[in-house]
Parts: sequence; structure tokens; C-alpha cells
Amino acid sequence: MNEEQLLHFFQRIDKLTLDQKPLFGKMNVHQMVCHCADFFRMAKGIKLAEEYGKVDPEEIKSLARLGKTAPAPKGFGQVEGNGTKPTEFGKDKLILKDFILEFSRLPEDYNFAIHPYFGKLTHKRWTGLAIYHLNHHLGQFKV
Repeated sequence: MNEEQLLHFFQRIDKLTLDQKPLFGKMNVHQMVCHCADFFRMAKGIKLAEEYGKVDPEEIKSLARLGKTAPAPKGFGQVEGNGTKPTEFGKDKLILKDFILEFSRLPEDYNFAIHPYFGKLTHKRWTGLAIYHLNHHLGQFKV
């Protein structure tokens, strides 16, 4: 992620307010912020999924190409209560921004955790997923 992308994501996160309603999905805006932070916890191996290799990666790619929501990996569902619990909205937004910044500074040879759907991914693939995931969920709340 380059500096321009970082700034753009940070500006969009700063526009989030607790009263925003989603265009799709069941998460509220605060849950979404924690869900996005969990993506980076997953990438670093801080938070692990409950199962790996049980979902066909082609199914996930197909849903994404169709603009449909893919299921969260088991153990990451905010609505189901498996994601990181929201605390204070402003603090949770700062945590997300810190994770994004830290992720953007990881070296090309960083040893990422295994993705529950896609397995071992390169730095480039993890970055592509991070950008896609953030765009998807920030767009979910019209920012």
C-alpha cells in the first residue's frame, strides 16, 4: 500500500459515524471497523480462523466477481459474536488505522499467516486482498 492509498483509507475511516447504516449485510458500522481490523490480525497470525481449507477459494472469487458478499472465515463473524468485540468507536477506528499503517510497512519477505480460504499468500496477494476488503466494507457504509 502506498502513501496515497493509506491517506485515502484514513480519510474514509475518519468519515465513519455511529449512525451510518449499511447498504448491505448485517454488521453495524462499529462491528465493521472491528471486522476490518481482524483482517489484519488474521494476516499477522494474531487471530486465527477456526477452520482452514473448508471453503472452495473459487467460490469466494466468484462471489467477489459478482459483487456479492463472501462469508467471513469461521471465527471472524462479527454478527455471530466471533470477531473482536467493539469497545469505543473512536478508539477502534484508531486501532484499524494503526493496523493498516503497520501492514503497509511490512517487508516484501514478511512471513504472513496462512489465509483460511486461499492458503499461503505472497505479500502482493495479501496487499491486494487488504485493499479489496477495505474498499468493500468502507463502501458498505458509503464512504
